[in-house]
Formats: sequence, structure tokens, C-alpha cells
Amino acid sequence: MAVARAPLQVKVIPMAAHGRWLGGILLVGAMTTLRLAHAGTDAGPPPAASYVKGPYLQALSATGVTIKLEISSAAPARVDLYAAAGTTPIASTSSDAALTFHALRVDGLRPATAYDYLVSAGGALGERGHFTTAPDDARPFRFLVYGDSRSDPLAHAAVVRAMEATPADFLVNTGDMVASGDADADWLSFFSVEARLLRDRCVFAAVGNHELRRGDPTTGGAFLRYFAALEAGHELTRLYASFRWSNTRFFVLNAMDAWTGEERAWLRAELDRALVEPGLAHRFAVMHWGPYSSGPHGNNPALASGDVLALMRDRKVDLVLSGHDHDYERGLGGGLKYLVTGGAGAPLYAMKTALAESIVFEPAYHFVDVAVSGDRVDVVARRAAGGIIDACGYVGAGSWSCAPNSPAAGAASGVGATPAALAAPAGPVRARNGSGCGCAIVGAGAASGAGSAALGVVAALGALGRRRRR
Repeated sequence: MAVARAPLQVKVIPMAAHGRWLGGILLVGAMTTLRLAHAGTDAGPPPAASYVKGPYLQALSATGVTIKLEISSAAPARVDLYAAAGTTPIASTSSDAALTFHALRVDGLRPATAYDYLVSAGGALGERGHFTTAPDDARPFRFLVYGDSRSDPLAHAAVVRAMEATPADFLVNTGDMVASGDADADWLSFFSVEARLLRDRCVFAAVGNHELRRGDPTTGGAFLRYFAALEAGHELTRLYASFRWSNTRFFVLNAMDAWTGEERAWLRAELDRALVEPGLAHRFAVMHWGPYSSGPHGNNPALASGDVLALMRDRKVDLVLSGHDHDYERGLGGGLKYLVTGGAGAPLYAMKTALAESIVFEPAYHFVDVAVSGDRVDVVARRAAGGIIDACGYVGAGSWSCAPNSPAAGAASGVGATPAALAAPAGPVRARNGSGCGCAIVGAGAASGAGSAALGVVAALGALGRRRRR
């Protein structure tokens, strides 16, 4: 179907430049580029910039998308948009400002429509990417959930390869993308591993404690730079937001909040609005530290003390997606179905407490494949090493129902495990020793220490896969 040029509108979101000139030297992060000028000497054209991060997709909706990128030296950037598999641009947008970081917004797109895009910046041409806008009706959709990729790029890459092979409309990240939100080297690793994945699939991300400093929400600048939500055409400076896809509204939250102030009030108001939102069938909450976990971090005490669980239950939240503990867990507690998915690369954690609310637990590098169709939700936890940890689903406000022929499950192998069977896992999986968390709730003290890399990734993936298939 041809895409008309007329309704397309372009908006450039201004972003601050990373670099500044000082005595003829352009300072860009930790890199320096010398700019030499001699009277009567032609230095020739400057070298082409290279892509440092991205291009990648953000704030994808039924009518627009933001394409973000970072380049090695300050320069203008341009995006050409094509109909899917088209050869002639149907629209273009550009930023004439010489910046190292660009966020280019394209609005006026058609719902549920496939597009290709091509980015050029500083003389460098990016790879052709593609995306499909969100629907404006209640059609079925599919998304992938993952989190806690920090510390180990090899394990992270194994999970990403498995995700790239799994079709989905978009991604949801439960946080702790990096070991330190202040360290550009960590972000470089993250974007390098996920370059192709994020080029073609928009990720909606919740902030983790490692993106903050000791739980302080004022330190989330880098996270907001890369993953700030868009509202009324402007990027938000807060660490929580909501978005809608088909018949589902997602509430992406800052779980490290004390839940006594602005975020709690905002969530209550948004959930109240969702109660009367036309055509809404599901409400999913996404956060880093969830209400229940059998791993070392355990349950999030601020959610309980702030009465957030009752707030979500009474306003029809049917699923909570979280990470923080580096394992997979599915359960039901306080009227809320929940998933813990923190197995995208950080060191795996053994079970600490076998919660009564827990149904399935496994420490494994993995991601979760979620399919939504009408009132039905199906989840499949997939190991990076291959095979399925768990396949289950539910209808509406009902409880988990794990029929073996679940529509999203495919050919399930090695499905399900009881918490007792996994209380003392073998191999490199280990209980957290107290270091590397920094997971303090705001105003409630802090933990300290730096994250450490997981050991023996290839052996770990193979051992976990073999152990569960036996």
C-alpha cells in the first residue's frame, strides 16, 4: 500500500551536545578530536563520523517514532523514511545542529504500518532499519521481556541472539541494563550488544537501581537521555510513564521510589483513568524490583508499605513484570500475577526463600515471550541456550492456567519446575554475596559495592540447558 507524503509531520527533539570546544579541541566524552587550522593551509574535509550508539527506536506509537543515535564527532543528522522494502524516500527529517547525540521525531505515520528508515550523520551512513507502528485497534500482538543484562556482555549477547530469532512487535526491559549508569563504557557495551535488536524493535525500559546511584532518582540522567518516555511531544524528566499498545496499557515505573509521594499519586490517577479507558482489556505494570521474589533481594518492601499492591489489584492490574533478582520466576500473590525476569546477562542467583506465592523458579539466562490476544495472555520463558523453562497463560482476571497446548508455547520441552527442586542449583549459579547491588529504596539507606561479571558463560548456558532438559 502506498504511503501518502501529505499527512507526515516531522519534529526534532532538541538534545544538548555532548561536546564543547576548548582551545581548538573538541571534547566528546572521554574522546578528544584535534582541530588544527593553519593560515594558508587546506586541511581537507574532516573524517566521517562513526556511530557510537544506535541508531535505535524509541517512543513508538500508532502515529510516530523517535530515532536516536550517538556519533563520534558533532555533526548534523538525517533520517529518510521509506515504505516497507521501498526504494524512494517518502519523507525525511533532519537536525542541522552539530551534535553528537540526536533524537529525531517523525509523526503523522499510519497505525499498524511497516516502514523502513535510513540514518546518515557526519558523513556516515547507518544500516537500513525497519519498524511497524502500533495498531489503533485491539488486534493481537507479541512482545519480549528481559532485564538485568549488566556485568557480562557474553551472556548478554547469548540472550540477545535468541531474542533476535524470536518475532515480536516491541521489547520491554525491566532495568539494570548496565552495571553503572554513570559509566559511558557500560552504555557502550550495552548498545554494542543490542545494536541490531534495538535498530528494528523499540524498547520500553524501566529504570533499575544500577542506572541510579544508591537509589537516588536525581542520578538517572543517562537513562533519561537514552530512554525517556515521550508525552505530548516532549521527553519526560521523570522516571515513570505509561503507554498503550492494542488493548493493553503498560505502566512503566521506578521501583526504587519510596512510594509515598508523587509517583504513587501519579500511578493511582493513571490507574483510575484506565478503568474507564475505551477498549482496554489488560493493565501491565513494569518495574525493576517487583512485589514478590524468591531470590536474594526478596519482596520489595516499599511496595508493601506504600500499599501499592492493593492499589494495583483494586484497579485491575493483571500482571506485574519485574527483574532485580537474576532468575526466572512466575507466581501469584495478593491477587496479582507476577513474573521475575532478570536473566539477561548479570550473574545468576540461587533461590533464597521459597515463597508461598511462587509457582516456577529457575536461575537461567533467558527472556520471556508474551502474546496477547483479546482477553488471553500467554507467556513463554525461553532459555538463551535453547528450550523452554515455562509456558503458561491466563484469561482476563483469572488465575494462571498452564494447558500444554497454550497458543504461545509452541513445542514446549522441559516445561515447569517446582521451587523446591531449584533451591540449590548446581554449576556457576550462586547466591548473591551482598556486593554489586546498590539497590536502596530512596530514603531508606543504601547498599554498596560494584557488580562482578558472571564466570564461565558458555559452560553456564550449556549446563543449565542440559540440567533442565534431563
